[in-house]
Amino acid sequence: MNDREPSVSPRVSPAGPPPSVAPSPVTRRGGVRPTRRQVLATAAAVAATVPLAGCSSATTRTEDASDALLALADAARSDAALIVAAVTGDPSLAGRLEPLRAARMEHAAALDQAGGRTPGQIAAPATPPSGDLAAVRDAVAGSARSAGEVVPRASALQVGLVAEVAACCATYAAVLTGAPA
Repeated sequence: MNDREPSVSPRVSPAGPPPSVAPSPVTRRGGVRPTRRQVLATAAAVAATVPLAGCSSATTRTEDASDALLALADAARSDAALIVAAVTGDPSLAGRLEPLRAARMEHAAALDQAGGRTPGQIAAPATPPSGDLAAVRDAVAGSARSAGEVVPRASALQVGLVAEVAACCATYAAVLTGAPA
């Protein structure tokens, strides 16, 4: 140290350093790095506007998608029955397919409610004669496509549910594609 320079360390208050002493959010390349607050604010703004940009408002959508939602609910129950048949044929698939079966049953209940069907009106799906992993994969891939086709007809309130169904089915179809049949 030099005799002329004082060896005093700056004091930092519990509230943080004053703005003049605060470290600059500069990256190694000289660019400005955004703060965590800025990143979160930007992410929240994008999350709020992007889904709305692709959807029309509920007032401009006049077509009722109730029948389509009920068809998706029936397909969900059919997928669940196919999964049960596949697990019955090969019990080693139970660990991989049980979460999908549970999700499809949750989808069926939510879609029934959104479509206006009461629990007493639900008919049990016909049990498929046999099922295997390839049949399950094809069924959920078809359900993902069907849900995607319903989105343009669904109200703004129904789009989230239909998109959730489509995403879940598409994800499982992709995961099961990599699995040996």
